[in-house]
Amino acid sequence: MKRVVTAQEMRDFEAERFADGRADSLDWMERAAGGVDALLRERYPEKSVLVVCGGGNNGGDGFALLRLLRERNVFCAGVLLADPEKITGDAKTNYRRAQDCDVAFYFEMDGGRLAHYDVLVDAMFGTGLSRPLAGVYADAVLVMNESKKPVVAVDIPSGVDATSGAILGCAVLARETVTFEFYKRGHLLFPGREYCGEVMVQPLSDETEQEALEPDVSLFTRQDAARLLPRRAADSHKGRNGRALLCVGSGRYTGAALLSVGAALRAGAGLTTAAVPGAVKQAFAVLPEAMAVPVNEGGDWNGQACKNAAALLTRQNAVCVGCGVGTGDILPLLKRLLELRVPAVLDADALNQMANAPELMKDLHPNVVLTPHPAEMARLCGKPVEEILADPVETARTYAKSWNCVVLLKGATTCVSDGRTVRLNISGNAGLAKGGSGDVLSGLITGLLAQRLGAFDAATAGAYLLGVSADAALGLLGERMLLARDVIGAVEQTIQGF
Repeated sequence: MKRVVTAQEMRDFEAERFADGRADSLDWMERAAGGVDALLRERYPEKSVLVVCGGGNNGGDGFALLRLLRERNVFCAGVLLADPEKITGDAKTNYRRAQDCDVAFYFEMDGGRLAHYDVLVDAMFGTGLSRPLAGVYADAVLVMNESKKPVVAVDIPSGVDATSGAILGCAVLARETVTFEFYKRGHLLFPGREYCGEVMVQPLSDETEQEALEPDVSLFTRQDAARLLPRRAADSHKGRNGRALLCVGSGRYTGAALLSVGAALRAGAGLTTAAVPGAVKQAFAVLPEAMAVPVNEGGDWNGQACKNAAALLTRQNAVCVGCGVGTGDILPLLKRLLELRVPAVLDADALNQMANAPELMKDLHPNVVLTPHPAEMARLCGKPVEEILADPVETARTYAKSWNCVVLLKGATTCVSDGRTVRLNISGNAGLAKGGSGDVLSGLITGLLAQRLGAFDAATAGAYLLGVSADAALGLLGERMLLARDVIGAVEQTIQGF
């Protein structure tokens, strides 16, 4: 997994290595510039470059880059927006080196001047920015964004908070960002993620650090998913691949039941049972691979339905409750499920009902996955949605620890935590912003739980599978046409690709 850090964690990482002699700050600045130069050589060969610099270390990277560009005869120039007399340290050293190479510098941002350059490099501010951009820097952002020219950001686009992803007044819209050593949270959390474009991580140290423990916060990747997904033995049979029970659906929300159960099947559960109100059973004629068990005669969940569904719990490896159950009372079923400590996924209406029965939260356990979107999370923890969105990483971690379970906080960047570490998932596309996507996610996680993945691994792998399957479906369909059932259809080919 790829480590993700805050701005302060990055400063601490650098300071520790500079202090004990493992690294040299001037050498790291040179390597940073080399990483940006390598991208320019690959993506923009024989293109002219204008590097817009501040007066700090990010500007120092820009000065070093200008020297490298000059040495390989690239037509280039710098725009220095800081007072040259106030530049200090390594940045000053590299400014003088650039001058010694006859790099041309301008001292104001002129939109007309941009017409002479093909590519812009943003080296104004790096990860240390903590105040809104203003004055000449805000003006420079406006000119760069309005130019429509490709922009390469050094470390992080100026104006993006490296820790939260918030926009500090305004921010550069980059096509590519070259960052150093680790991803920063601001690269992966919205709205900052939208400003970063494609992010490439350039190593600066010679260390090949192998962390004994999982990183505090990490980006979940294809390699991670491939490692976690259960392998099928040649002599595999349905009993070995796990039993999944999904207590889902209602007369009004039949589709949620079909989507969640269909996803559990695609994820590989060996025996999949849908416990549904009697009026929903007939809909399962289109999904003959699943066993549909009517738990009452009506279309809504009630005491009888809960009692009959509870009788099925003990034979299962994983249970999902909540997708499309509506407003019928399922609290007795939830209480019994938590007493039995069966691995479980609680979603949608299960979460809404738990929000009104906080005494159940103390019965949660590490084999339970909660899958709230921000509004559901706000109801569960009693916080404003804005507070949830401002720091989804720590929100997921705080409440996973407090509730002693796994929390999967949905979003364009999904944050999954077991209360200790946090995994971020960025697979997927805007086509998932439609009804039914959450039902598919719950079904995928349930299917993986049934195959005996741990709750944290199943939740993370399920989120990743949902996203990459949506990306696969997007190859045939546009975001506006993409439906949740298209994602289910792509899950099988996605899993086969691992």
